[in-house]
Amino acid sequence: MPQNPLDLGCLRPFDVVARHRNLSRAAVALGMTQPALSYRIKQMEELLGVQLFRRRHRGLELTAAGEMLQTAVRHGLERVDEAVQGIRRRARTPTVRLATDFAFAAFRLMPRVADFRRAHPGIDVHIVATHSLAPGIENDVDLAVLFGDREDFTGQFGGGMTLLVPERATAVCTPGFRQRYGPFDRVEDLLDVPLVHLESDSGERWFTWESWFAQAGVTRHPTANSLSFNTYTLTMQAVLAEQGVALGWYGLVDDLLASGAVVQACDATLGSARGYWLLRQDGPLPPEADLVAEWLTDA
Repeated sequence: MPQNPLDLGCLRPFDVVARHRNLSRAAVALGMTQPALSYRIKQMEELLGVQLFRRRHRGLELTAAGEMLQTAVRHGLERVDEAVQGIRRRARTPTVRLATDFAFAAFRLMPRVADFRRAHPGIDVHIVATHSLAPGIENDVDLAVLFGDREDFTGQFGGGMTLLVPERATAVCTPGFRQRYGPFDRVEDLLDVPLVHLESDSGERWFTWESWFAQAGVTRHPTANSLSFNTYTLTMQAVLAEQGVALGWYGLVDDLLASGAVVQACDATLGSARGYWLLRQDGPLPPEADLVAEWLTDA
């Protein structure tokens, strides 16, 4: 036979009594009368079939059962209070949800998002990083910056699209690597050094070394060993560790090039009709999302 569940409405009064160890002070804190609070505690004890408090001359003392219940109640109420505070904070502070891939988030947004926050302290930007074009992602975000062809997003985002960063890729390595293995006067010279590959799990959505070499008119195959990664962050970490040469996409590696952390391995930059697109959710957007879109366009 199922037992009667404990009334959740009595848990906070119980917690306040357990912390104050005094019915009078707890009643004042809760805005209740002492008899009403005493009755609540008595109901709990009757329902549980155990004593939760021992009445002492100067107040109350938790029993072993009371200590066990108070530990669980305190943990649960803290979680609830945190959730309520988060909900209220979001209600006060407009939040714009932006989906993008890990590379754009790490190399393009993170170095610049602090500037937006300083300019618009009343707007929260929630960046949702993803590896792939997940179906239905347009229903969960206000804006997206995703890489591909225009046709990749037709019908998915109905609020329009703007090409932010066209695909332009060059070969990059550290100055030390180029000094040790270079110079690379011709594109085909890169075939004889380790190449760092960025893999894709959804077809050829960006330049691969094979397609980049083919567009450059190079038909010979690489002769050196290579490394492959499924994230651009790891790809560039391998380059910075002087493990080889990788393709560097303008819009992602600009800061690394400007700082001198990486350099062009050879004088060749190739482009395509692909790129990073700013995509808008169908329907009217809140004014805060328009500000984020404007910032992305200018960044």
